[in-house]
Amino acid sequence: MPPRSRGFTLIELVTVLLIVALIGAIALPRLAEAMARHRLGASAEALLDTLERARTAAVRRNHATRTCASANGRTCEDWVDWTRGWIAYDEERHTVFDRVDALDAALSAHRGHRLAVRFDEDGTTADNQRITLCVRGRAATAVSIVVPKSGVARREHAKDDDATACALAGTRR
Repeated sequence: MPPRSRGFTLIELVTVLLIVALIGAIALPRLAEAMARHRLGASAEALLDTLERARTAAVRRNHATRTCASANGRTCEDWVDWTRGWIAYDEERHTVFDRVDALDAALSAHRGHRLAVRFDEDGTTADNQRITLCVRGRAATAVSIVVPKSGVARREHAKDDDATACALAGTRR
């Protein structure tokens, strides 16, 4: 009886490696997409949290607060792309009480024409406002943070125009 060898043949090893490579090629793009969507959701929640804190601070302190784009975390910027981060500050005391750093590079933000969200001392805003976040270049992923005049921010599916503007804003970096 011939001795039995233990181990793999070269053909078996190559077959297993090909199967692993094929599974990886299929799974990696989906994993990257899932991670980008998770970061998008986390960023949307961070923006909602900041807006809620700003509204609550305006009511508690009985004076206006403002949430705006900020690259340095100290002052508002005169641009509408919020991907570099944002702050919430007390207008009377001129102090920042909440700050979010730059978004993940895979994400984009579109603000429209208004530069900031201002909450009056009763927690309301003068106008309905909308900030749209998306995975860069992918309008289908867009979500909007809507702040109606009541001041209570909410998350909703982005309108087509806002989704397209968000996706295009991310491609011009």
